[in-house]
Amino acid sequence: MALNFDDFQKIVEKAQQADGVKADLKRALKKVNTALGNLQAALSEADAVLSDEYVSAPKERKPRQPRAPRLGEDGTPKKPGRPKKTA
Repeated sequence: MALNFDDFQKIVEKAQQADGVKADLKRALKKVNTALGNLQAALSEADAVLSDEYVSAPKERKPRQPRAPRLGEDGTPKKPGRPKKTA
């Protein structure tokens, strides 16, 4: 049984299309795999937070830095807030 050139060309084109589909499937599977990994990590964190042994760490805050007093036009310290209206 002899294959003519047209049949052989059709077989090659179908194989190339199949390779393209395989590459697309591989890309999609990689995305799904990373999404599943992220979901698994999030679920394990949620499980750790919801466990009875979990104790949240208190947030440490930096002490406030005292502000330098603002000086008015005459050199005296200004009071905070809006200036009073003089009508």
